[in-house]
Amino acid sequence: MPTTDERTPAAMPDGAGDDAATRTAAGGDAAAVLSIAAAVEMFFGDLRLAPRSKKTYRHGVAKFVRHLERHEGLDPAKAPVTAIQADHITAFATLLVPADIRTPEEVSRMRTAQNNLSAVRKFCSYLAAYDLHADLATERLRVRIAAMMPRFTPPPPDVKLGDLERLVAFVNDLPREAKPQLELRRLKVRAMIRFLFRSGVRVSELCALRRRDVDVAQGTAGIYRAKGGKSRTVHFDHETGETLTAYWAARQDAVRGAGSFPAFSGRDKLGVPGGAISPRTVEHIVAELCARAGIESEVTPHSFRHGLATELVRRRVRESTVQTILGHASPATTRIYVHKTAVEVAEEYQDAFGPYRPPRPSG
Repeated sequence: MPTTDERTPAAMPDGAGDDAATRTAAGGDAAAVLSIAAAVEMFFGDLRLAPRSKKTYRHGVAKFVRHLERHEGLDPAKAPVTAIQADHITAFATLLVPADIRTPEEVSRMRTAQNNLSAVRKFCSYLAAYDLHADLATERLRVRIAAMMPRFTPPPPDVKLGDLERLVAFVNDLPREAKPQLELRRLKVRAMIRFLFRSGVRVSELCALRRRDVDVAQGTAGIYRAKGGKSRTVHFDHETGETLTAYWAARQDAVRGAGSFPAFSGRDKLGVPGGAISPRTVEHIVAELCARAGIESEVTPHSFRHGLATELVRRRVRESTVQTILGHASPATTRIYVHKTAVEVAEEYQDAFGPYRPPRPSG
């Protein structure tokens, strides 16, 4: 049977495994017996992140564990966590980071590498903080990994505002449905797309919203404990407020207790709000609408967030305000959008040399 130290928090009663003293009291030096695999499960048992962020971190750590097994000869189920060395992590980084970043594929690889290495560094910090691997100097690791990274400024997201506006116009123009259940779905889709378009919320934030979080009288919504555990207030316009009101009225929510109902339901049934819509369902709806509207570019729920940021910058909204609206932890993230957009550059160029006219077909 495994010792107390080898059990993951999921297998322990509530409150067990919450501090280093609990981990070490039963079996002496926990790091001497804790395997790499057990340390990983303990890490994710204690990790407090949004589900999507946690999934990203798990993917990165799992890739690192596979590297240890395939390239460093460490069996995660048997090797002690103290067998992990700084050289293993830098070797892993060498395999991930592209030698140069000139193509869209290399940009994608670099972003993946950054995500994976961020997960591994957080795992190493956890090991050091809980005395599971005191010799793993996380600050030295940070410096070594930074030295390996090529100079890289992420390009602005490829936002096609015209396509987003086409999609909003498409859902606005959808004809009324004869069947009440189908009409309810139409109203939900219209309200949801407009809310994404004007609030800039992440898809996980949209799915977590309750009716009480949305103030249609003020045109605001409270986002609680979002990415990074931060809360903020987002705004939406008059038309979005009207679509929300129409959707909720059609849903026939009970008057008492309606505030606890999901703002966007996963079920389209009159008088039965059901559970909250899932991120996967939102992604599927957006993809289906794009196909029906004949939009070829890759539009996702997150595209609306990029679109709002780009539009706010074009309308000369202050950088600090854009950062607050979108909930960016760092001004550097917001600054990606602040650089002159391709449209602005084209307009200034054509002001200098005259408007561009496409060539006539030859022959």
